[in-house]
Amino acid sequence: MADGNGNKPASELEAQSEITCEGCEVPATANCQSCGMPMTGPESYGGGDAENKYCVHCCNPDGRLKSYEDILEGMVGLMMNNRGMGRVAAETAAREYLSTMPAWSSR
Repeated sequence: MADGNGNKPASELEAQSEITCEGCEVPATANCQSCGMPMTGPESYGGGDAENKYCVHCCNPDGRLKSYEDILEGMVGLMMNNRGMGRVAAETAAREYLSTMPAWSSR
């Protein structure tokens, strides 16, 4: 029962935090090792292969990873369109971001 300020006693809050949903399933997700996009279903994996480490946007239709230049150009376009960045700023930001991704960290 809450007090006059709407606060619940600690014992009631502790009991609530122990409630779990036995029938709930949290979908497993992976992130593309090239761009970081969450891959939540077969259609988001390159080549439709859930074992692929790269997303559909970073792969050719056969599931092979596209070139760095292709990925960079796509990321630049995304940053220009979604973040309103100019070309030079978007390219700098895209190169910096891609350098943090496992597929491109050695570049």
